[in-house]
Amino acid sequence: MATINEIAKEAGVSIATVSHVINKSRYVSPELVERVEEIIKRTGYDKKLKNKSSKLKIGKSSEIAIVVPDLCGTLYPKLVSEISDYLIEKGYNPVVHFHHDKVAQEKDIITNIVFNKQIAGAIIVPVSTDGKQFDKLVQHRIPFVFLDRTVKNTGAGSVLSDGEGGMYQAAMHLLRSGHEEIALIIERGRFSSSESKIKGYQDALNSYKLPFRGELVLDADNNSYEDIEKKVKDVWVRIKPSAFIASGNRMTLNLLKVLNKLGLECPADVSVIGFGDEEWSEIVTPPLTMLKHDTKEIGIQEVKLLFKQMENYSNWSEQIQIPMELSIRRSTQVIGKGPFGEKTISPEELTISQTEADQLKAGNYKVAISFHYGGTAWARLYENGIRNTLDKYGISILSITNAHFDPILQVNQLEGLRLQQPDAIIAIPVDDEVTAKKFHSISEQVKLIFMSNIPEGMNKDQYASCVSVNERESGQNVALLLGNYFKNEKNVKIGFIGHGATFYGTHLRDAVAKEVITTNFKNIEIVNEQYFHKIENTYEICKEMLRVNPEIKGLYISWDRPSLEAIKALKELKREDISIFTFDLDIEIATYLAKEEMVKGLSTQRPYQQGIAVGLATAKALLGKDDYKYIGVQPYLVESKNLLKAWKDITLEPAPPEIESLILDKFT
Repeated sequence: MATINEIAKEAGVSIATVSHVINKSRYVSPELVERVEEIIKRTGYDKKLKNKSSKLKIGKSSEIAIVVPDLCGTLYPKLVSEISDYLIEKGYNPVVHFHHDKVAQEKDIITNIVFNKQIAGAIIVPVSTDGKQFDKLVQHRIPFVFLDRTVKNTGAGSVLSDGEGGMYQAAMHLLRSGHEEIALIIERGRFSSSESKIKGYQDALNSYKLPFRGELVLDADNNSYEDIEKKVKDVWVRIKPSAFIASGNRMTLNLLKVLNKLGLECPADVSVIGFGDEEWSEIVTPPLTMLKHDTKEIGIQEVKLLFKQMENYSNWSEQIQIPMELSIRRSTQVIGKGPFGEKTISPEELTISQTEADQLKAGNYKVAISFHYGGTAWARLYENGIRNTLDKYGISILSITNAHFDPILQVNQLEGLRLQQPDAIIAIPVDDEVTAKKFHSISEQVKLIFMSNIPEGMNKDQYASCVSVNERESGQNVALLLGNYFKNEKNVKIGFIGHGATFYGTHLRDAVAKEVITTNFKNIEIVNEQYFHKIENTYEICKEMLRVNPEIKGLYISWDRPSLEAIKALKELKREDISIFTFDLDIEIATYLAKEEMVKGLSTQRPYQQGIAVGLATAKALLGKDDYKYIGVQPYLVESKNLLKAWKDITLEPAPPEIESLILDKFT
């Protein structure tokens, strides 16, 4: 059944006009009346009205005045629609007035309400902050409540979004993502909601023991692009905050315009969290992370609060705050940090000058590579990235070893590599403990460049550099894939299968994923949490997990190879209904993803790009430049819909024919 908002949108008129056509409360041109009535009839809304018409009051005290600034944007149209539908259900005719944020117009509307005997009560988005503006309503004992804003010293209740809680959520999301210098753009204002938003922002900073800096709170005119442009440009030149939070609908749009004018890309250069319910926020590139109003609940609570006052006229100064929803999309970046809390360096910062290139070629340097596991597409791409980069500078590779995930074997292989006297060893440790002693020993004789992980007990002076995918962002990516997949379902139970070894990369992303799921998706409960030390153990872990908790609908699994073990178990159990979210892209997992058979999405490393970064870090280390301690490469988010492009971007070649046909078959 259509709503009054949908009728207005299709007719190309305001909700107020539709209301006037239905209630015959104002003059509307015959052609508009005909158009609106035709849509009402065609959509079946006339039956809804007929069912309610017997309940609608007529004459004295039959109308509720709804006073709003305008119906621009999406917030007030949605609120008016929700409130109108609820009022009609209760037998009252909604009548909409607009003050266009002008105090004089608001005053005239209040006067009209006072002398209109049909008005039973009023719902007002105030423009004046002076309580005396509403004295006439109090004197004539006309029940009224405020909406979206509140005015002190009036004795009137109000319903509004919990801006304080919303800002706390937004700031916490950025803080958890590694941001510290976060700019908040607040409406220059007259209403206490601005103060509460600043408090939520400040409380989040306090929880991370970060100081509140007034220079990062931009007090701007919500209706002036020029004012917002001046404030944003100024703070960017002086501080360069890593993120902005906008506190209003128009402010969000104006912020994006300013950032575009400054030539800044979101989220690569700066992260953004918007505010409101703008439909365009989902289709811009990138889709915006937004604080959203629960307009349905606001509308219901607003009418209930008004009815309380109508039933027992008294000082109803109750203020009801409705929680906001933080809809996390793609406009915020995760700032990774190294194992010692050091800032992540982007691969783009690793440049080799011509002078440095000449020095490298003259040095006749030799390196060796120790992989934890080989024979996979991931290892081949990583090796190719390293080899192609080192070749540019005349650096030769003596040996490449494959430890087959055996720490004892890797220790023996490292000793063999040491005896070849390389100038540097590039390694990804099998574990943090068994191999640690050997890495400590050889660090005294050769430069070490680590991939993904640093062995336990090593300090920053014992290695030159560590290159990794941004594991914090990877963990968040998969958590958001899982959370958004189930976001419209209630009481979802999932299983969590993480990596049990104290391996920095997997440990970090598992921890981040768990935190994001539990913090941002209250409808999802992790009912069973298990950790594997050997990949093959995932098979039995998954079977036991489903035996104990058959209600599980989704699984988080630490990467693709253990996921394949879990899939084997799920097939045996005939539980192909379970959705899996994991990491890393290879042919087998891609096949399941292409068919959307169990695997629904993953976050993957970019092994070739990581290999290039390792090659550059090695070259810098050979020149004695060890300042690039932690280099983070951005992960790649992969779903069935972008699998073909992702495969080409990551592997540098088209997807295998069997994968391509599975995807293309969906469109034929």
